[in-house]
Amino acid sequence: MPAELWKDCQEAGKKTGVDPYILAAQMEKESQFGKGLNGSPSAGDGLMQVEPGTRQAYAGKFQEKMGHAYDHNDPKDQVAMAGVILADKGGDATNMLQKYNGGDNWAPGATDSYGREIKAAEYASSVLAKAQQMKAAG
Repeated sequence: MPAELWKDCQEAGKKTGVDPYILAAQMEKESQFGKGLNGSPSAGDGLMQVEPGTRQAYAGKFQEKMGHAYDHNDPKDQVAMAGVILADKGGDATNMLQKYNGGDNWAPGATDSYGREIKAAEYASSVLAKAQQMKAAG
């Protein structure tokens, strides 16, 4: 992973209490470290693919934790926003990641508005396995 993005994960982890390896693994899952993704006001947001409604809902908590307004064109803020969201979900890492991916009311078998199964448990397992792999690699 690019060194500057790892630094962003470490900084976000310190401020939010989220394991930076989880943030790094999540970034790989969401965008393959696609730092060219600047985010969009109408779709998933850049590196961490945060949707507009979620960005808006967490804007106040982001400003409180980070000390400035969220800029969806700033990769550092994209990583920090994911940390703020994960920290707010509470529980263990699996729970945080499932709710990040599937929503606060996610349960096994849940579907999206198109009737597709939301595979948040698989998402969480995949991110956690990658985080462990990254830790082991140092």
